[in-house]
Amino acid sequence: MKNFAEVIESELSAAIMNKDIEAVKRFSFIISNKIEDEDNEIKSDIKILAEVMKKGFDDINLRFEDMNKRVEDINNRFEHMNNRFNDFNLRFEVISKKFNMMFRFMSIGFSVVTILIVIFKFVR
Repeated sequence: MKNFAEVIESELSAAIMNKDIEAVKRFSFIISNKIEDEDNEIKSDIKILAEVMKKGFDDINLRFEDMNKRVEDINNRFEHMNNRFNDFNLRFEVISKKFNMMFRFMSIGFSVVTILIVIFKFVR
């Protein structure tokens, strides 16, 4: 960087002191090349930064996809549990209906037996 400053200074002094047109041309050429080099470095840095950001976004997208898969797995497990619970409820309803029917038959049976006992006691 120090050499660059010395070259610019010498070319600029030659252009101003000697009114050398060629020195002005060399000065402008050196400055434009330096600006172009820095512009290329900035563009290169921007490209690297863009690539790093793209990779980061790709990594985040993969993480989101993994999370979505996990959530889908959890939803599938809950759906399976819901199906099992619904099957249990259906079985329970069937058993409950059978129990209620048996209880009614037993109640009717006890009622009939009680009525028959009462009738036989009065008939005797």
